[in-house]
Amino acid sequence: MLRSLAIGIVALLVLVPCARAATTSGARAALEMRLPEAKLTNVTLADALDFLRDIGGANIIVDWKALDALNIGKDTPININLHSVRLAKVLSLVLSEAAPGDLLTFYVDENVIQITSRAEADKKLIVIVYNVMDLLAEQDTFEPLQLSDTFLSSGGPQVQGGSGTGGNTSATIFSGNAGTATTITKQEEADKLIKLIETIIRPDIWKTNGGVADIEYYNGNLIVSAPRSIQEAIGGPVD
Repeated sequence: MLRSLAIGIVALLVLVPCARAATTSGARAALEMRLPEAKLTNVTLADALDFLRDIGGANIIVDWKALDALNIGKDTPININLHSVRLAKVLSLVLSEAAPGDLLTFYVDENVIQITSRAEADKKLIVIVYNVMDLLAEQDTFEPLQLSDTFLSSGGPQVQGGSGTGGNTSATIFSGNAGTATTITKQEEADKLIKLIETIIRPDIWKTNGGVADIEYYNGNLIVSAPRSIQEAIGGPVD
């Protein structure tokens, strides 16, 4: 009773204006709402999520089966005391309080905030094609002129010996393919871009590192098969 009362008091602070905004703009708008206070003291996980559902006016669905597999139940205790934070941040901290690390996650799908385990979320792959033609441009690079080892070991320029002078033979000044151009193709540029994405965004999720997500280049496009969270990290919200 006391726990429910505490949640209700906090909810009254922002419930009316925020709920109306969320109804108009949807789940993503609800996640961006700034709560003046979120005081959840010794409440259950279920009550904490109900509080966020009510205060945000958003659709929040919890995959309790996935959470149960991690021994996280509705009665898992939550203790959070925050001021002036976005609802999305409160939700993230509630899930972190319920389970260590990043075992739990949430995402928006067709105006529904879905809460589940990261393992379950990662199983659902989405395919999106990104046009990256503007990021790829074939370019020529030039190898700089290099002094040859023979020239350097000779101590610098030598006077070319003429007939009967007994002078030294001059060393060769340049070596290798000095001044030649090398073309970097769009495929090579795309490979660099793919490597960058796989290095920065959840390295463990990509097939090249033993994960489930895949990314390929074809005719100016990156074809990405990955969980929703990865797609949103690459190209923004996915609805």
